[in-house]
Parts: sequence; C-alpha cells; structure tokens
Amino acid sequence: MPRPSGPPVPPDRRSAVAGLTLALAMLISFGTGLTCATGITAAAASTASAGGTRAAAPPARITWAPCPDQSGLQCGSVVVPLDYHQSSGATISLAVTRKPAADPSARIGVLLFNPGGPGESGNQILPVVLGLLPAAVVSRFDVVSFDPRGTGASDPLECGTSPPAVTSALPVPSRPGQPLPGTSVFTAMAGTCTHDHPGLSSALTTEATARDMDRIRAALGVSQINYLGLSYGTVLGTVYADLFPHRLRALVLDGGVDVNATLATQAADEAPAAERSLQHYLSGCAADPNCPFGPDSTAMFTSLRDQLQSHPLPAPGNGDNHPVTVGDLDSATLLALSAPDFTTSYPTALLDALHGNGSPLRQLALALVEDLSGASLVDASWAIACNDFASHLGPVAAGTEARSLDARYPLIGGYAVTYNLGGCLAWPRSSSAITNLHPRRAPPVLVLGNIGDPNTPLVGSQHLARVFPKATLVTWSGWGHTWLLNGSSDACMVGVVDGYLIDLRLPRPGARCG
Repeated sequence: MPRPSGPPVPPDRRSAVAGLTLALAMLISFGTGLTCATGITAAAASTASAGGTRAAAPPARITWAPCPDQSGLQCGSVVVPLDYHQSSGATISLAVTRKPAADPSARIGVLLFNPGGPGESGNQILPVVLGLLPAAVVSRFDVVSFDPRGTGASDPLECGTSPPAVTSALPVPSRPGQPLPGTSVFTAMAGTCTHDHPGLSSALTTEATARDMDRIRAALGVSQINYLGLSYGTVLGTVYADLFPHRLRALVLDGGVDVNATLATQAADEAPAAERSLQHYLSGCAADPNCPFGPDSTAMFTSLRDQLQSHPLPAPGNGDNHPVTVGDLDSATLLALSAPDFTTSYPTALLDALHGNGSPLRQLALALVEDLSGASLVDASWAIACNDFASHLGPVAAGTEARSLDARYPLIGGYAVTYNLGGCLAWPRSSSAITNLHPRRAPPVLVLGNIGDPNTPLVGSQHLARVFPKATLVTWSGWGHTWLLNGSSDACMVGVVDGYLIDLRLPRPGARCG
C-alpha cells in the first residue's frame, strides 16, 4: 500500500521535522500503503452520485484562527456525517489548516493537498510541503490540507495495535504452506477495531473521505478546487474526480497508484521496484570511497538480513518488548529508500544493528507507521485500505505470495506482501469497495511518476493516467517516493507543475524531466 506519502519521521523526531514529516513515509506510511492503494468501483460511485447517499445540510463556513504552534497558518474545522447514508446521524469534526496565498492580488484559488498514507496527517505535514511546493504555487493559491476522518485530530481510530508488533512481524514464512507471519497481529487488530469501534472502523473509506473533501470545498466557499495528492492521495483524488468532476479545476497526482489493481497486484508491482531501488542505493554507496558499509555494500546488507533472520536483536525496552527483526530492517529500508534526504540516520542504524544494537533501526522502522507527533497510523491506515476492497487474500495465500516474491527479489521483495495487504488478512468483507474506476467527466489531469520510486512504482502512474479521458504523464528520472518529496528543486518539473496549476497548460505527451 502506498504509505510513504509524506516525508518520514526520522528517529530523532524533533530534528526530524526539520527532517520532514511522511511520514510522508511516508508519504510513506506503510503498506496501507504503506503506502495502500484502493480503488472505487464504477458501480459504487455511480450509485452514490445517483442518490445512494442522503444529502447532508450544507456545512457552515470555516471559522479560521491562528494555529497555536504554526506561524502563518490558520486552523479551523468542518463537520461531516459519519455515515453519508445516514446524514442526520453521528458526525465527525475534521481538522483543517490553511496557508493563505502569499500574493492575494494574484490569487487563483484553493489548492487542496493530501499527503497519502492512507491516514497521514495533512495538517502536520503542511509546513514541510509549503517549503517544497513551487514558489509561484504558494504565492497564488491558498494551500489547504486536513486530517482525514479517523486520523490525526479528526476523531482518530485507536484500536491499540502496537506499532513495534507491526514492524517486527517477519515478512516471509520459513516454510511453504505457512501463513504470513504477521497474521496474529493483524487478526487481533481487525477484531478489536470492528468490535470496539464498529461505526468508525467501517466508515473509514476513500469514498467517504472524498465526500468529506467536497464538504471542505463548500465550507471554504468556493465552487471549484485544485488538488494535489501524493501516493495514496492519488487514489483519493481519482475518487473525488469520479464523484465531483465539476468541482475540480485542476488535478495533480504525484506517485500514482493503479486504482483498479488489487492489493496483491500492487505488492507484485512494488517488490521489483523496491528491490531495484535498494540495489541502486547499495551500489551507489559501494562506489563511494567513504561508504560506511565497505567495498561490498550488498554483502553487508545481506549479512545483516541473515543475522536478524536467525537471531533477532533484544527488544529496545522502555515499554517496547518486541525483539528487533528483519521486519524492522525492511520497514526502515523502505522508508529510507522512499525519502533518503530525510533519513540520513539509516546507514548508522544498519551498522549499529550489525554490532548488536537494534534500537536505532527500530526507531527508524516506527517512523513508517507513526505520524510526526509519534501517534500510531496503524489502525486507521489499514481500516481505510481494507475497506476499499471487497475481498482479501487469506493468511496462507499471502504467505505463499511472500515466499514467491522473496525468491525472486531476495533483498526486500517479500516484504511487499505485508506492506501492501498484511493488515487486510482478517478484515471483514467491505460493502464500500471500489474497483474499475474511470472518471469519465474529469478535467484534464497531470500525473507525475518517478523511474526509481520504490513505493509506488512508475507502472502505477502509467496505469493511473489511462483511467482518465485526458491525462498527461510526466516521468521524472529520479529516485525516491514521489517527485515532490525528492525532486522539488528540479526546474523542469517546477515548470511543468507551474504551467498546469497556474495556466492549465499540460505538457506534451511523453514529457520527461531530470
């Protein structure tokens, strides 16, 4: 699942905000993903737009106030129905943040931003994103983001699933015919979430969040929005385009997810992309005389992997009683590959683990499944991801797929199964699943994809562009998860994004930058 979708949170979280926020790790966040991709069925979308939901009363205009801890930003809230089929019932208050256009006289409109996940806090990451967006965009648009329903400051779903239990789950069964090793953790999560929070856990869907976005639009007092979504945020944007095409002026989808692919297909696509990205990272280090891993980086990594597989390191303690395993290595590695500029502690964490100290590796792994504040993303992310699909692989089938991918991509490929679909193994069948999505009335769309994205591989952006009647894919020749997190200074890409958002000018088909 696409989960890095926002920058990750490095181990030293405070300086890490200097270091980003994804988790835009995510931006990445984790499979759920992390991350992650979900699709909405054309049938479900058409039913909803044709009256499958009951119209709720228009939202009140947002009352803005200065954000207490974020200079220059304004905070507010929007009330939305918990269940759009029962719009007069329970509600959720969505936390919303705005950075007014720097040049009000040249203001074009609102740019609504979602960092992905699913489940990443748009409010927490917005200060980071403002420093990455093209200057002309920040100057001419009110940039608005929000914490999606069930996450962050918007009535978070909290089922008590332990983040260390998730990151330490082994990615691959040791023998054929065994279930995916994380099955017990994810089965307990599904049971607790659906038993203790039946209303909220079932209401966390991409379709509902897209409807929330339109209430945010209405509460902003605008007839149309512009949208930028990263990673899973590309799924959310596509669903919004299907439900509310007339409310979109422009749609930028960065790090595209194939909205019509199953989670198993997404895992199969991600495994070779992550493997290739790790090979690139290790070979690049080996070519550097100052590489801390020595002349054979791949041998060092493989040695550490084998060591953790056979002899996990002691639990870090201080309330974390889970041994540090190869699962932590995979989680930390995917985060580092997704946002290398924000995870500079990764090499040191590997060397520490090689010498018996697994705490730094665990800290980095946790950044994949926690937001910038340190709150867990696990329960909400998987609820959203799993609710978007009608059926899920069973534990043994998932274990078999993990072994298959591990055999073909031995450095990190087997982890793609846990990352993309592990949390759905025992999740109940969804009545809000979406597939075969084709937003036929959407405006022209700009899709961005990286050749070296380990999380949402380029093939996802290629497939995503094809679901729209008119979309241009621009390929960035760079590494890391999404262009915005890893190549925001590329003048060619800045020109593409400026031209589209400001002048609605799409580049020629097949355009490349970098």
